[in-house]
Amino acid sequence: MTRTIPRHSRSGGRIPDTADPGSFETGPRSLPWSPTACGLARAAVREALPRWGLGALVPVAELLVSELVCNALRHGAGPLRLTLERVPALRCSVGDGSSRPPRPTDAGPEDEGGRGLALVEMLAARWGCERGPAMGKTVWFELSVEADTPGLEGTGLVDEHALWGDDSVVNGPVALKGEAA
Repeated sequence: MTRTIPRHSRSGGRIPDTADPGSFETGPRSLPWSPTACGLARAAVREALPRWGLGALVPVAELLVSELVCNALRHGAGPLRLTLERVPALRCSVGDGSSRPPRPTDAGPEDEGGRGLALVEMLAARWGCERGPAMGKTVWFELSVEADTPGLEGTGLVDEHALWGDDSVVNGPVALKGEAA
């Protein structure tokens, strides 16, 4: 289910790609209209989040930003833009030139695609889609910076020690808390 949540003015403007290291916003960063855009978006996440003290969120943010960039390349139109913000949650936004909103699908067990927005729905604290002022749209997700974010622990997508703050060691298949491995 797509949830569209109004965006409130936060910073009064965008910080360019050359934002200072203490900034909690990067972008909008132009991405090429090619499959290399997914890797560049993941690299931007890997570079910014640890600098903001959010290193434990890198694996989940990389996965979800890849899904949004891939969806834009498959179903949208150029140009392609990425913005990362800490507002106070982590917000990752992917904009493209198409005004057509994303449509979640029910992927069957044999389907090779169609699960991206389901992953966003499952792992993001919030997500939505906004139309651009003239044309286009921006699809975004937020990840909570709280250690007890539902949906993250036990997935193997984040550093479990960083989330739980204990000396837990998980070997082999990762089980959800309370389940036997």
